[in-house]
Amino acid sequence: MNIFEFYATIERYHTIQNPTSEVKLDLAARYCGLRDGMRILDVGCGKGWLLRRIAKRFDIQATGLEINRKFAAEARRLAAEENLTERIQIVEGPALEFHPEPESFDVVMCIGASFALGGFEPALDWMGRAAKRGGTIALGEVFAMELPYPPEVSLGSRADTDYPDRSLWTTVETMRAHGMPLRGLVEASTDDWHRYHSLHWQAGLDWALENPGHPDAGRLNDATAMRRNLELDGRYLGWAIFVARNGLD
Repeated sequence: MNIFEFYATIERYHTIQNPTSEVKLDLAARYCGLRDGMRILDVGCGKGWLLRRIAKRFDIQATGLEINRKFAAEARRLAAEENLTERIQIVEGPALEFHPEPESFDVVMCIGASFALGGFEPALDWMGRAAKRGGTIALGEVFAMELPYPPEVSLGSRADTDYPDRSLWTTVETMRAHGMPLRGLVEASTDDWHRYHSLHWQAGLDWALENPGHPDAGRLNDATAMRRNLELDGRYLGWAIFVARNGLD
């Protein structure tokens, strides 16, 4: 099972593929100042829930970038079912192979997928070029709840992309240094983390039952990963959607 198959399996029950909720995504969308006629780009759009939500409410043109072919196919299927194909285009492939015209989008979103653009700061640079000056950037990103991290954060594998050395304020400061002053913040709660991970656990257990004896069953039901989810995520690792203006006056 490659990485794309793994996520397609472990997130098969997810409609929202981040530790957040419909209410919080609606709030983030309001902070974006959406209105009819806008062009919107969503990097790492997954199954396209947020794009469909927006396209139902506004007469917009939206492009979603998604590297996972199963998620891209699901996004297209759901957009077609909801008669939104004239408003939503799903582009399958690596995000960095998509080359938007500079300042061509009113809103550029990347909700939990900055890795697709090379990480947090490279994502800011890429999104800032794609968005119009005075447009909006919406980035879903992890941050450190407590620094320095306690020793128990070494549970399992620790990568800088998983546990950044950026606090909430440092994240906001970094965005401001990129010419992106904050205009709204929507933070994940402990319940959001638990709801997000619970769907992972359900999918892993169900897949193991459907595929008895398969060597990947352990990977999908790893106790170390679950312990990390319960003891670290939401306690030491935060997640929020940062909505910012693109370009300081």
